[in-house]
Amino acid sequence: MVVVELKDLDEILKLVSPYRRVSIFGCEIGSGRCRQGGLKEALKVSSFLKEKGKEVVEVRSLGGTCIVEKVENFNFKETDAVVSLACGAGTQVIAETVDIPVITGVNTLFIGSDRNRETFEEYCIACGECIISETGGICPVARCPKSLINGPCGGAVGGMCEVDSSMPCIWYSVYDRLRITGKSISISSDFRDYGKSVYPRKFRNEL
Repeated sequence: MVVVELKDLDEILKLVSPYRRVSIFGCEIGSGRCRQGGLKEALKVSSFLKEKGKEVVEVRSLGGTCIVEKVENFNFKETDAVVSLACGAGTQVIAETVDIPVITGVNTLFIGSDRNRETFEEYCIACGECIISETGGICPVARCPKSLINGPCGGAVGGMCEVDSSMPCIWYSVYDRLRITGKSISISSDFRDYGKSVYPRKFRNEL
């Protein structure tokens, strides 16, 4: 899932300061799941902005603001600006749909795992060249601070990371996982094709 964090409310207020009437959009799929930008947080932002003298026209939290069809038919005639608590993708979809300013109320952090809606850990950077079939289902690109793809660096001592000694070297986890599943390490290439992660990227479903 995409993990976000709610911006400081005073920062949001500063961003919307030029506008009197605002609408607030959350997202239940991503931002809401990590309790940073769903309906509850949208209502929190709404209450704060009202206290500061803003007129909140509408508060809405969709099940996926990155889905174009869900936002393209909304009417924003009574609104001076939209505050989006969706991830960066959802916020941009809203911005492409309306002809008024769109303010982001969250910081988009990473694609990660969700442990009981309490702890979120980065698992993927969407590099476009996935190798986890070869590394025991574990991504060293996202989970190694150096993004090493051919094994641990020389600084990994006793199974701990050289960059952050409080966490285990992810390559030790890779080797353990491969041992458990009865596989051996077999990286298909010594080099990554960074052309696959040149931005912006596009994928077209031909099915």
